Amino acid sequence: MSAEDLSPEDQWPLPPAWMWDCAECVRRYEAMKHVQAVIAGLTAEDPGVDWDVTDSVVGTQISLSRHLAEAHRASLPDWDPSCTTCAGHRDALAGAADSPELLPGAVMVAEEHRARHLFAPPRVVGLM
Repeated sequence: MSAEDLSPEDQWPLPPAWMWDCAECVRRYEAMKHVQAVIAGLTAEDPGVDWDVTDSVVGTQISLSRHLAEAHRASLPDWDPSCTTCAGHRDALAGAADSPELLPGAVMVAEEHRARHLFAPPRVVGLM
């Protein structure tokens, strides 16, 4: 399957230029893409290969989005009005506003989600 065969929901966007100025962003982005390539190669060779998605592809995406949320909060995109996951995070933040012990976690998860809009396809962004 070529890139032209992918729907827009499945295409990986080119991250913004400012991410390439941060060595940690580059390191985590390259690690994420490397793991994706390795897993894709393994599953292409043997579709039944046993691999733990939480230790690999998803873990590297979370690592990158956490870094972006912590180090580049001011550069994160606004909420996407067409993204149902953004709407869910906004609702969770509103609900956590009355629970100070829950608010920091809700903020971090919401910001990690917003960060994923920078580097992941729309179909993947909506999963977390």
